[in-house]
Amino acid sequence: MTPRRAALLAAGAIWPGYALAGQPPAGQGAAPMQKPAAVAQAVRQAAQALAPSGATLSLGPVTGARFMRACPAPLDVSMSGITPYEQATVHCPALGWTLYVTVTVMQREAVVVAARPIIPGKPLTADDLKLVTLPVQQFAGRQVYFGTSQLIGATPDMALAAGVPITADAVQAPIMVKAGQTVTVNVQSGDVLLTLDATAEQTGRIGDTILLLNPATGRRFTAQVTAGGVELRLQ
Repeated sequence: MTPRRAALLAAGAIWPGYALAGQPPAGQGAAPMQKPAAVAQAVRQAAQALAPSGATLSLGPVTGARFMRACPAPLDVSMSGITPYEQATVHCPALGWTLYVTVTVMQREAVVVAARPIIPGKPLTADDLKLVTLPVQQFAGRQVYFGTSQLIGATPDMALAAGVPITADAVQAPIMVKAGQTVTVNVQSGDVLLTLDATAEQTGRIGDTILLLNPATGRRFTAQVTAGGVELRLQ
């Protein structure tokens, strides 16, 4: 008996329903073998249902399926692991065999990158920025930007090469309010929205909470600087 034949026969003791290609189990007629294409299709359907929109899938080998008897019932596929590297467990309930298939999930998303080499300390303009679709793995775990308008006026803290994704730790948000400037404050209280003019006593970037003066009452209050203006939310 050849080593390969011995290994295949041994596998029959591990996976019920496992048989040598073209050789039926004892006492039975020739049984059809599982088609790898059917396994691949089942895995793709299961993985695609869980994958982010626009993601592409790459499967590992499924050729081991040709050594299994054809499953007479729909295959049961479960996914495990963490994107981008996952594993599909393919199980035939009727015959009891199981296959494992690796799945690579490649997600791409449009993010802002440097359109040309960036000089630190010089506020960004529209010409410095562009949107490029990149694999998520290139910027996973970092705060990136999905619109160029979010970065116009921001000041880079470091030199950036063309094509590099711009992350929050590489720039300072643009100054939206300067000390002494009169600004319109949007005051939100439940479903009611009011506006008032106030004088900024501090310079603020997006995300900052600054001190303002209401000239009509002489009272000071704080509000947050956002991309849409200065906002004060009352509970």
